[in-house]
Amino acid sequence: MALLQIDDLQKVFYTPDGNVSNVIYVPELTLEWGESLVLDGPSGCGKTTILHLISGLLKADSGSIEFDGRQLLELDATQRAQWRSRNIGYILQKLNLLEELTVLENVLLPLCWQAEAVDMEGFKARAKELLQQVGLENKLHMLPTHLSIGEQQRVAVVRALLQRPPLVLADEPTASLDKANGEKVLELLQQLCKLNNTALLISTHDESIKARFAKRYNIRSGCYE
Repeated sequence: MALLQIDDLQKVFYTPDGNVSNVIYVPELTLEWGESLVLDGPSGCGKTTILHLISGLLKADSGSIEFDGRQLLELDATQRAQWRSRNIGYILQKLNLLEELTVLENVLLPLCWQAEAVDMEGFKARAKELLQQVGLENKLHMLPTHLSIGEQQRVAVVRALLQRPPLVLADEPTASLDKANGEKVLELLQQLCKLNNTALLISTHDESIKARFAKRYNIRSGCYE
């Protein structure tokens, strides 16, 4: 069974006066356990919307999103939030690091939304181990404003992988980085996902990033490349 199976997924957006402004449609998309896939397409084609639909931040109007055999469109907003906290690591275009929290506290923040009790000491140990792997072991107690953009992005990567989610969604994760830092963060993300057998779905229109992945899905054509 595939980790993620999407069929005939559709989301319609309307203008304030009720006219259709945009339609996002995914005829079929499959992601296996531990597999990496690029969502390909120019800016504005719906890459972020598709990631939001998969994560349950948005609900589709029709179609099917099946995750490890579970039909996500049948879940209400609360159920989707609980499911997302356990199964999805999300790296947003805007990193959403809280300036008043330290690096370590930002990494541990997603645990606050867990419905059940968690092994906080165990997660602290894992957070420190991951931060060491990305070269931030000496910056655990620093605030994000004291980090470079590249370092902040590494914190976001660690936060997404903290709970060993089956799937990481990365929305233009190198958009705010220069080429050298972008390549470092992307290599790090791929290595950590492989190490944890985590599937990776990454959106980008950057050709240099797309070249690093064997499998791509073109949103405009609805086909694999």
